[in-house]
Amino acid sequence: MSTSSVTAGVHSVTFQHTPGARNEDRFVVQEWLIADRTWKFLAVFDGHGSAYTSEYAAANLPRLIEEELRDVVEECKNRSRDTFITKVKRLLRRTIEDFDEDIGDAIKNLCPDPLSLSYPEAQDLVNANRDIFQRAYSGSTLALALIDEERDNMWVAGLGDSTVVLAYEDDDGTGYGEGLLTLHNTDTPKEYLNIAMMHPSEEKDTIMEKDQLLGAVRYTRGLGDYALKLPSEFSTELFFKLPRGLRPQNYREGIRYYNVTPPYVLNSPGTRFINLAELRPHKSTLVLYTHGVDTIVNGNVKRIKKLDRPDPASIVGKLTGSQVDEASIQEALKHGVELNWTTNRATELLGNLVAGTSVEHFAKLPGPAERRDRDRAVYVDDATILRYELATEA
Repeated sequence: MSTSSVTAGVHSVTFQHTPGARNEDRFVVQEWLIADRTWKFLAVFDGHGSAYTSEYAAANLPRLIEEELRDVVEECKNRSRDTFITKVKRLLRRTIEDFDEDIGDAIKNLCPDPLSLSYPEAQDLVNANRDIFQRAYSGSTLALALIDEERDNMWVAGLGDSTVVLAYEDDDGTGYGEGLLTLHNTDTPKEYLNIAMMHPSEEKDTIMEKDQLLGAVRYTRGLGDYALKLPSEFSTELFFKLPRGLRPQNYREGIRYYNVTPPYVLNSPGTRFINLAELRPHKSTLVLYTHGVDTIVNGNVKRIKKLDRPDPASIVGKLTGSQVDEASIQEALKHGVELNWTTNRATELLGNLVAGTSVEHFAKLPGPAERRDRDRAVYVDDATILRYELATEA
């Protein structure tokens, strides 16, 4: 159901409510010693269509970023701080894009022309290279932070609708939070417009179906998901020969009928630099989480869409404070909360988001039967939270 840990001062929890169901989220917390400085790397990966992409990314992307970072640190030893900041932002963007493109290139290298294969040939190719096809067909969003506290540097990057929140306290201990990156999903007007303008007007009636791209997904950027990045024949002739359980029927139908001018999901991440020196006077907390947290906050564990729904980043910020505004939390979550009830602060945050002190709300969480019924209003997604208290002035 849930597992928690503390690594290098980072508190983590990952949660899947249904016993026996596989959690598709993955996360990474690492420390790197580079040029006699300790760097922290934090990342969450929200897997879709199984955990093949999220697991592959968690196992391989951090190493690639570390290798590139070592080169940039060496290159910039005698360069200005502004130059260094810019180069690290570029390496994050480039490494993430290259990593994803390698996933797609592996498919094209195996079969440049899927229509040239007979059915048995295609099935044999997929069976012989199942791992390669699975991580391209599955998908994952990404949110990461790269922290160099000794030099007051922090970079964040995101792909899709996982979130990086910077939370801080005012003088009376009340917490506030803001999302540091634009979420790449169909609820973000700029993202919706960007995707729509990339495709001909003839697709205006099919590119968005029930607030989902091609009726298939809500996120507009991510790793993998090559059924939404390659021409449709790669899906009909190859990806669809993988086990049907990897993707729901609406996903397969959206690809089959509406994938005309790919790509529809992009791989260009948002990036941002934060000067930690400006945060030192305040108690500041960094929180990374997957989309399951948004699902909890926006619908109070319901899939019903609210027009006046609260901002999850703001709620997370409130719950990291030393004091809690009970009235605003009660209004947003419809239950009370309790601070300092466990030593793992990520677990505390998740527990307060899901049910807090309300036994009634906890009892309403779906069991296995409800979780399997995707048409029900009650739904709890995988949720992963990383929480790190940034250093303050001595």
